[in-house]
Amino acid sequence: MRSAVAIAALVGACGVDRGGAPIAKEELGRLVFHDSGLSTPPGQACADCHADATAFADPEDDRTSAGVIRDRVGFRNTPSLMYAAYVPPLDHQVGGLFWDGRADSLEAQVAGPLLNPLEMNNPDKAAVVASIRRAAYAPSFRQVYGPDALDDVDAAFADVADALAAFERTPALAPFASKYDRYLAGDAELDDAEARGLAIFEDPARGGCASCHPSRPGPDGAPPLFTTYAYANLGLPRFGNSPYYALPVALNPEGDAFVDHGLMRTTGRAADDGLFRIPTLRNITRTSPFGHNGYFRQLGDMLDFVANRDLGSTRSTGSCSGAPGVPPDRCAWPAPEVAATVDHSRTGGRGLTDDELADLAAFLATLADP
Repeated sequence: MRSAVAIAALVGACGVDRGGAPIAKEELGRLVFHDSGLSTPPGQACADCHADATAFADPEDDRTSAGVIRDRVGFRNTPSLMYAAYVPPLDHQVGGLFWDGRADSLEAQVAGPLLNPLEMNNPDKAAVVASIRRAAYAPSFRQVYGPDALDDVDAAFADVADALAAFERTPALAPFASKYDRYLAGDAELDDAEARGLAIFEDPARGGCASCHPSRPGPDGAPPLFTTYAYANLGLPRFGNSPYYALPVALNPEGDAFVDHGLMRTTGRAADDGLFRIPTLRNITRTSPFGHNGYFRQLGDMLDFVANRDLGSTRSTGSCSGAPGVPPDRCAWPAPEVAATVDHSRTGGRGLTDDELADLAAFLATLADP
């Protein structure tokens, strides 16, 4: 049995000091974020799919994200939460959290993972609030939100979302501390490969990447976020061996015929079919796999695809399939999951060489926060 001193130390570590002073809402949110008791069954925290070491993205790089019940796997790659506080609400084809823009705020986003049977698997809000009541930081929760904060389920669940969002808005998730930030401030120099990569990134005739991932400070001097928050269909192939396709009908009614329609799942508009929100490129080198469905495990392959999709790849070895318009010395990529809306004006036909792709990767590595 723990001693009274040990119990007091544990409670203090969980956010309430020995004098009973309340902790900051942001710190309470951090405790909730890392609480593996908030799933059903217990065992998965928000931090398991948004790990610090991988820029608050999923540390599992070999598949789409798995839930607390390990054979339940989603059909999308968990996006990083870093800089998510800057995502505006969905307005036509701009903004909104998740790959499909279905949440307009960090607070609204919280309910998705907590109540999704493929993720934290809580049956309802009441189950989440019951877990909070049992948590060691429950006294802190009541001190932040009031002595009756955990009595009403809907109000308490809203406070859980509020605390999590407060943590996600802290500088820890938006430090703007990369080498590129220091370069913009005049405190660092890019090496030769990084400088060549930046030139390719910004050149409309070569990479043209900055048209969707702006790389220069705003008019007010605000650091670039490397996204317009708009939507695009890059033509990613179907992730053919995803475990999601084999889930029971109750969890995947379409079975092997499932198609991820992206933004159209949120808006219902045919023009949005297959479109996904353009992510920030900050910390991109830490957030493998890449693409909304995690199709690419290597950043070089993702870059090759975005630049050279319609021309075929030179990176593959051995035999590969050809396609109309693809030179015989290149390998054709598999067909896009949703073909009708693929962006052919800004992606797919750049013809970048392996050396140029390597320089692009070197530049993107400068966007990693320490």
